[in-house]
Amino acid sequence: MVEAQPLNEEVHQTFDSIQVEGQRIIEIDNEQALGIQVLESAPIVKLEKKHDCSVNTRKADQRHATSKLISGYIIDNLRDPRFEVTPAFVMAEMQKLHGLDIGYHKAWRAIQHASALIRGSPEENYGLLCSYLYMMTSKNPRTYTNIKIDDNNRFLYMFYAYGSSIAGWNHCRPVIAVDATFLKSKYRGVLMISVSKDANNQIFPLAFGIAESENNNSYEWYFSQLRNAIGSRENLIFLSDRHQAIANGIVKVYPESHHGICIYHLEQNLKRRKVKSEVIKLFQSAARVYKRKEFDIYMSDIANVDKKTYDYLMEEPPERWARSCSPRRRYDMLTTNIVESMNSVLLEARELPILRMMDLIQVKLQHWFYERRKKAEGTFYDVSCWVEEELKKRIDLAFTLNVFPVDSWSIEKRNIKKSDFCSHWYLKESWLKTYERQIHPVGHTDSWIVPESVKSQIVKPPDFKVPPGRRQKNRHIPATEPSKITFKCGRCRRIGHNRTTCIYSPALHPFSRKHRE
Repeated sequence: MVEAQPLNEEVHQTFDSIQVEGQRIIEIDNEQALGIQVLESAPIVKLEKKHDCSVNTRKADQRHATSKLISGYIIDNLRDPRFEVTPAFVMAEMQKLHGLDIGYHKAWRAIQHASALIRGSPEENYGLLCSYLYMMTSKNPRTYTNIKIDDNNRFLYMFYAYGSSIAGWNHCRPVIAVDATFLKSKYRGVLMISVSKDANNQIFPLAFGIAESENNNSYEWYFSQLRNAIGSRENLIFLSDRHQAIANGIVKVYPESHHGICIYHLEQNLKRRKVKSEVIKLFQSAARVYKRKEFDIYMSDIANVDKKTYDYLMEEPPERWARSCSPRRRYDMLTTNIVESMNSVLLEARELPILRMMDLIQVKLQHWFYERRKKAEGTFYDVSCWVEEELKKRIDLAFTLNVFPVDSWSIEKRNIKKSDFCSHWYLKESWLKTYERQIHPVGHTDSWIVPESVKSQIVKPPDFKVPPGRRQKNRHIPATEPSKITFKCGRCRRIGHNRTTCIYSPALHPFSRKHRE
């Protein structure tokens, strides 16, 4: 406490938005001392830890509770996967713990600042991209990576395939499913994914790429890098949706391969055209049958019921979507469900900056390779576990068939293994070779040993103008897809309708169906 003689000089005191002039005694809190403006000839007379202004005045602005300061309080919550840190959560926590009323946008900026402290900013991630890819190839031999930038060093495309995936691909079925899903980070873009199936009928990740959008140039570059990484194989077939850019890229880069389309996407197109359910069932049967004769029968039935739908289906060559017409084996892969499932697996990763997303993909692949290699080594069958179960189902079905006696033929008993009826793609040996190699992490940036020639390659973020408003995180669900939303009535608590259409509650809604009747 400092005592002094009263002064006659004029003192100009500022409390946030309140200004008091001509005070001889100044009573402020230590934290508010920075907000005082005093004339040079007027020293402070008295300092006490008391506030003269009201509570509403002190909480009006909260200019000292900046987003950077708040980020320090929520950074531990962001690291904890049990918490879903949203602006509403931050606002509630600051009110409960510190009695601060902060706005939504300040809470959102605090989350962004804390996320940058943990994962790095998007701009920092792009700057370290070349060094990251260099360490990926150093830790994982035979890994193929490539990046393309424009004249201003701005990011355009990126491609990478782990050496373990390239080596394991030679022991998988020659079918590749390709698709792209949108990213949710600051600079958006799309993540291109190529997958196949292993001997156990599980998803085998092959290659990944990032581009600004799905177009002819991006897919042509992606497939050219895919060919450089894995080459080509006999009887190779690609599966995708009906995106024309994918078809153009395959024709230019893989002219010797066959391109099949997903029958699920073709079915969705029929639903958008308001095709009858009877015709859709005929289409499904025509696409799945094994004999060309049966296919012709189903297509003739479609022509008799709906000639326009028949013409629409025939615009797309049946060799691309019908199993019986395909020039190459599709190994029971008529849809692109495996790549759609991969998109769902990476749902959370697509919100992260580019390097953190690649880290999460690496962790997922590393876990899959270890678990599947361990499972393959522990099996005692000559085939994979999935094939063994399928063979048991077919053997049990065979026992239900009628057996007729044969008198004029001699039956020779042979010791035939069940694996003799399977392709070599389904054998345990192929399963083991698919996952015999490991995937290693790149490690922390402090442990990287990168040449100066690579460090000097600074990649700038894409030339993308971030639009205003909330970022899109969920895709637009078309009306043809079944809705996952379940309606629950607020009156009778039953599922399947709302309170307006409720006919079970005794208290009628004025617009309900029962009231109108």
